[in-house]
Amino acid sequence: MRIDTHLYHSWLASMCLYLSCVSNGLASVDICQEPTADSHLSIAYQKHEKSSFERGLGETRQENFEFDLQFDLNNKWAIGAGHRYTILNVDGLELQTNGHLHTFFIPLHRVSQAEGKRFRFSIAPALSASSNVMKDPGEYSADALQLLVALVWNRQVSAQLGFRYGICGDQRFGNYRIYPLVSIDRQLHPDWNMELGFPITRISYRISKNLVSSLQIAPDGNEWYVADKDLRKKSKLVYKAYALEWAFDWRAHEHLSLTASVGIQFDNRYELTLFDDSRDSVSGESVTRIGTAFVWNF
Repeated sequence: MRIDTHLYHSWLASMCLYLSCVSNGLASVDICQEPTADSHLSIAYQKHEKSSFERGLGETRQENFEFDLQFDLNNKWAIGAGHRYTILNVDGLELQTNGHLHTFFIPLHRVSQAEGKRFRFSIAPALSASSNVMKDPGEYSADALQLLVALVWNRQVSAQLGFRYGICGDQRFGNYRIYPLVSIDRQLHPDWNMELGFPITRISYRISKNLVSSLQIAPDGNEWYVADKDLRKKSKLVYKAYALEWAFDWRAHEHLSLTASVGIQFDNRYELTLFDDSRDSVSGESVTRIGTAFVWNF
């Protein structure tokens, strides 16, 4: 089947806008999903309400700060830098770490495409650790390093239907995992788009020329190498969760987009080491979170 080139590129541009409107919704580092088509700078923030641990062990309050910078090079290469900063305030349990958790990463994307077909290889070396480790480069080790990868194939069957499949490796499920990516992308209507798949499912609606609303569900986790203040006690802190998020993306200017979101973080699980060196696995109750994001395209 021959695909109309104009329709295909219009569909692809719409998809990039749909994807960008919620690209800042997760605390995990994500190179599995398609990067946006434009060079951009984005800053995002999410605040979680207080969540109680099981068995009355305590409670936690979480904040996420996100920074992304991407340069698109002739629609074939893209390179960037990113930072995820999570503040995990815990009451009732004395953690080995101070709860200030960072992930720095440098994503590189290589894209090749022909009419109706597209292949992407993405790789991102990352350093993921608590602030006690980050402030001392001598403490950087293999335990703090992550290597995120994605090999993704896209096939456009028509202007309204596409398939995406591949293999990804990252910490979005908590511990490092290599998992399949499978997605059916369906443009139900000029204003409606659905991405049904794994690990992310999303539906988007264009309310107006400059306003898009999206609802998505996805895993949202990470793993950090942590240490106490004196750098004598060290361990891994693993966070596992899922997020259901409703976002509104407003293109306020040709180069500027603003996003507001509200969501539910559920199935929260923590694998952590306490200050007395005991290792524990605890679950937290589902919580509401709100977020905002700023994206400048250039």
